[in-house]
Amino acid sequence: MKACGVRMLVAAVLVALVAVKGQIPIPRKKLGFVYANGQPNASVHLDFYIDLICPDSKAALPTVLQVADHYGPDRLRLVTHLFPLPYHRAGFYAAKGAHVVDMLSKGKSTYAWFNTLFTNIDSLANAATHQISDADVVQRLANLAEGLVSGSSGQFAQLVDNSTVEQDTRVAWKYACTRGVAGTPTFMVNDVTVLVSADPLWTVDDWKNLIDPLLAPHQQAVSDQPSKSSPRSSSLSKIFITMTAAACIAH
Repeated sequence: MKACGVRMLVAAVLVALVAVKGQIPIPRKKLGFVYANGQPNASVHLDFYIDLICPDSKAALPTVLQVADHYGPDRLRLVTHLFPLPYHRAGFYAAKGAHVVDMLSKGKSTYAWFNTLFTNIDSLANAATHQISDADVVQRLANLAEGLVSGSSGQFAQLVDNSTVEQDTRVAWKYACTRGVAGTPTFMVNDVTVLVSADPLWTVDDWKNLIDPLLAPHQQAVSDQPSKSSPRSSSLSKIFITMTAAACIAH
């Protein structure tokens, strides 16, 4: 019996060691990019997972920002997480670029970086980059960063290869995997993945139909009157639904 107990103890220790070895690194700071100073105590937390080379993420971003602006930072906290998909060649460099721009601008130009890349998405797509080197891809991104943070072009290439930027980008990607993210865009409301038909083109009214019932009565009073449900909104009251765009799902 004693030998059996020892073997069980050894097995338990080995399992624990494997679990620790398999754990993703603990991030050095809170993950994701907070929009417009969204407050931690906001009633609704919206986590938005995107790939900066994904057309469906591009289509979804403007409405998501409108939703955040509509509710304001005290009622809705929007945090955008970057999930570069492996088949978008420039995706990981673009995500690292977000960390660089966030660092250089002290968070003031991060969302402008998202918009800039989506505006220039054709020049960063696979068809536009498959015949150029990684260094050329980075320089293309550096030129775009210069338009947001003056004087950043010279630092950009160095910072993209910075070990801290590399680690932050990798940890953010691994974290998204632990949350079950497999494609972009993916939305989570109060830590629950929101699943609807794979349509990144939800309107602000569609989102209001989902979010308004989650707000306290006094917070709803501050909001505009709920709009009539659109034909696609009949399932919005069901929180256990998935919203990912088919064109940017990893297969």
